[in-house]
Amino acid sequence: MKDLGEFIDINKTKGLPRTYKFNQFIRWFTLIFATFAIAISIWMIFNKVDSGSSKFEQFVPFAIMFLALNSFLKNLFSLNKVKFTQEMISFRYLGKKSVNIFWGSLTKMGLNDDKRKMICLKYTVDEKEKSFEFTINFPNMLEIANSIAELAPQIEFDEFMAAVVITNEEKKTFFEKNKK
Repeated sequence: MKDLGEFIDINKTKGLPRTYKFNQFIRWFTLIFATFAIAISIWMIFNKVDSGSSKFEQFVPFAIMFLALNSFLKNLFSLNKVKFTQEMISFRYLGKKSVNIFWGSLTKMGLNDDKRKMICLKYTVDEKEKSFEFTINFPNMLEIANSIAELAPQIEFDEFMAAVVITNEEKKTFFEKNKK
């Protein structure tokens, strides 16, 4: 870890409300470029490809359209912003509904160690347990995990998250060590 002090009392240091965003230039450039590639592919299919075209010329526009559509959909429906407020954490997307989780409703945070590494938050709404997963490769993930731990002290951690998040004992030893 870089500097333990950087993640201690992060919500007091950085303040609330606070927002973490995926790089907006990259996100919008990718969406616009993918849209352009899809449009060009469709134009090529209807205007340049005919029965006399080689198999390669017939295949390429479809391959480009598939790859561009895949990129477009990933950027449209992946996590775009994480916003911390005094009351809740909000996970916002461009192409789907935001998810808001109140601090008091959080119960567990852990790593879902499947093919894609995801952080899983378990919370309760109307006495029903729900879960929400977000990718671990979102920017400033250590700050986000430690902020969640600070704002929801009742939360339980799995083995991985317990090693990542700064505990109260680590905070005490850090402060004692830096007093000397």
